[in-house]
Amino acid sequence: MEWIKVFSPATIGNIGPGFDVLGLAVGGWGDVIEARKIDSGILISEIEPEHDLPTDPNENTAGIAAREVLKLLSLNGGVELKIKKGLPSGSGLGSSAASAAAAAFATNHLYGEKLSKADLILPATKAEEYVSGGFFADNTAPCLLGGATLTRSKLPFDVTKIGHIDNLRIILVTPDVIVLTREAREMLPDTVSLDGFINNMANSCLISAAFAKNDYDLFARSVNDVVIEPIRAQLIPGYAEVKENALKAGADGVAISGSGPTLFAITNHTNSRPFLIEDAMVRTFKKYGIGSRSIITEIDSVGTRLID
Repeated sequence: MEWIKVFSPATIGNIGPGFDVLGLAVGGWGDVIEARKIDSGILISEIEPEHDLPTDPNENTAGIAAREVLKLLSLNGGVELKIKKGLPSGSGLGSSAASAAAAAFATNHLYGEKLSKADLILPATKAEEYVSGGFFADNTAPCLLGGATLTRSKLPFDVTKIGHIDNLRIILVTPDVIVLTREAREMLPDTVSLDGFINNMANSCLISAAFAKNDYDLFARSVNDVVIEPIRAQLIPGYAEVKENALKAGADGVAISGSGPTLFAITNHTNSRPFLIEDAMVRTFKKYGIGSRSIITEIDSVGTRLID
């Protein structure tokens, strides 16, 4: 059978205060899956580069997502998958969601494209739940649909694309620190203060309005998270100084991507400022003896897609 190739972009979960609700697909980084039909079962024949991810399809988000799509289609066929990881596990960039989304999309495409991208959010999210310990779509939804998304409910899914910000430039810096989503969720409190709740709810609503209105300034003043981020920041050495130096270099906002350790900074400048922000963040992590990789990027409006 002929192989197809699918790309799924990195995502920023939460977008600051929108815990488990807001998500954003970003360009440049992502996972690629090659897939073809086989007679039966799910086979993961290759993972590149060498990775500690399981090839057992019942323990890998790509395998689980492919299986769930075949269930939805009520088919007895199978899929062989080759996974090329562009996103490291535990990076806060939706690594497990990207593999799940790509596999779900590929399986659906191979078997006649009977499901929409929106339909694929459920099987991809079920797959991510296996590794994250939580059922949420703030990575899988934007990964599949592209752009910014808001998830109002879990089941049945109520996911809405919330628009675009044309002049948004995003600086992603991923330090060489692993933060697993499951562990990052376990450290969160069972209750939050009323003031914190109101603050985060207001900022999340304003972010939705900013994307709906294509309003960068409104977005820039709404990124702050006073509930979750102060707790998760403890997992990222040098977090406070990295954020401070990014703001000094001209960033209009800085926050943790998903559960971390990736930080994202924002600007609407296309001159040297994004590079100055990137340099400030990378150098500050280096001061703490931590290497990092970084990229200056923008919104990925397309989401998961076939590539040549």
